[in-house]
Amino acid sequence: MPSATEGFLLPRRYVERLLLASLFMIPLSSVLVYPLLGCAVLLFLLRQIKLSFAEVQLPPLSAFGAGFIVWALISCLASPDRLFALFNWIFLPLQYGLLYVLVYSVMDTKEKRKQAVLAFFAGALCVMAYGLYQYANVSDMGQDLMTQSWVDPERFPLLRRRMYATLENPNLFGGYLLMMISYAASFFLFLTGRKKIIAAVFGFLLVLCLALTYSRGAWVSLAAIVAGLAVFYDKRFGFLFLLVPVILLAYHGQVTERFLSLFSGEDTSLVLRLALWESSRAMVEDHPFFGVGWGSYFLAYPKYNFFIQDARVIIFHAHNLFLDIPAETGLPGGILYFIFFFGQAFFSWRLYKKSNGPFDKALSLGGILMVIALTVSGVADHVLFARSVSLCFWSLAALSLSERGSRESKNHKE
Repeated sequence: MPSATEGFLLPRRYVERLLLASLFMIPLSSVLVYPLLGCAVLLFLLRQIKLSFAEVQLPPLSAFGAGFIVWALISCLASPDRLFALFNWIFLPLQYGLLYVLVYSVMDTKEKRKQAVLAFFAGALCVMAYGLYQYANVSDMGQDLMTQSWVDPERFPLLRRRMYATLENPNLFGGYLLMMISYAASFFLFLTGRKKIIAAVFGFLLVLCLALTYSRGAWVSLAAIVAGLAVFYDKRFGFLFLLVPVILLAYHGQVTERFLSLFSGEDTSLVLRLALWESSRAMVEDHPFFGVGWGSYFLAYPKYNFFIQDARVIIFHAHNLFLDIPAETGLPGGILYFIFFFGQAFFSWRLYKKSNGPFDKALSLGGILMVIALTVSGVADHVLFARSVSLCFWSLAALSLSERGSRESKNHKE
């Protein structure tokens, strides 16, 4: 039952509605999501002060997540620009942590989790609608400077446009789509009737948009999702890999050209990534304990610019998740981060094995597939560098780990 002091508080449903609006808005606008999320966090904290933090729930391995946030803060002292690093820390890892705890604590019943999933899917539909409109507008897209910076007319003369929708570039959009595909595939497997058909159409649109990003790393990560389905759901999903050579032989468009370029050894983006990885390795060797400072990769990179050797070139991250985090926060920061990161998949798997209901199983399986996809994606890129992608990832991860049973019985009635 609510405590006596709760009567002086705004109803909890206001926090829930603000949070749902935030989840919907994350991929659509990084500007509008801040006031929504800020108000949700503020109202939640005000309630907890009155309620002695009775509604706060901490997820498994939360000590490692909190440890990383604290270590990232300490690493700011090693940054060439400490004030910038601190500012960046407030708006990135601290914000991710607050959102994670907020989702885990507030979405504490099956009905609320369903609303959260619908908010994510509704946001994805809006993003895809804009992306398809954007892609169909050939003349405007061809003149868009942002688009032109993500095509290589010398290597791929016929590839003049890549979909990026409301995200900042096609690779980030690909990372976002991988997360949505992970959950869409999971819900498709456990839904029935008309809902299953809707999930199938939704999943097809997601895969179509993923293809139009022409993001090769995202395509490989999609294969990792299929492999995850074969391991955790049904091994017959492995037969889908037999379609790959058939498609490559039968279709000779730019999708095939882009995919085969991974193995050509002539791609400039691959050469650049190898050079960035060497620079990142050197950063870790020189700064193994605190790194170069949270968010300060681009500030430290000119000193390690072995490949381009041009001080005007700005590289914001290592294009590799597993090098970027240790480079910025040192080896201790990397260990804390990846224990928490992979822990999302481990505990999702445990819930998946225990759950009986189709919704809970779908949500947990989606959490497993999402971590698998971003692990593979993280080898060649660092899509979690982007705020929108990270906000989606950590909120979905918290949603997938939301406890069952006992938590629902303790839900506060309004």
